[in-house]
Amino acid sequence: MKNKVLIAVDLSESSEAVINKGIELAIKMNATVKIISIVPIYVDYLQSQMALVPTSWDEIYTAQKEAALKELTLVKEKHKEVAMDIAVEIGNPKYDVIEQAKKEEANYMVVGTHGRTGWSHALIGSTAEYIIRHSSIPVLVVPMKKGS
Repeated sequence: MKNKVLIAVDLSESSEAVINKGIELAIKMNATVKIISIVPIYVDYLQSQMALVPTSWDEIYTAQKEAALKELTLVKEKHKEVAMDIAVEIGNPKYDVIEQAKKEEANYMVVGTHGRTGWSHALIGSTAEYIIRHSSIPVLVVPMKKGS
């Protein structure tokens, strides 16, 4: 069975670095890649995401899912040097990334961290930290701090 690297991204500005590190790892391992993005079931921002706010949560989630799928499709087209699948789900990133890794029988996982500290970390929690603590496979964490 061929190795598989699962790359989980939130499609923030740091996601490109996470994807690149994950693909680099996959190439070194001669592995396939699965890139996933989980649209959070809670929406804590809508500012620049949509010019017109849809009338229902389903519409918001569907629009975010479609936008994420478009972005990941571009990533897949850009990186033809590696066998890659993409997926976008709606759910809770903390739990769903781990479930996807199990479902995909991934050997390694690559995630990014925003480097939040203090109140922001305490209130929001760290998805990357949760994944590291609960993953049954090795996790490569790509740190993303402001200004780097």
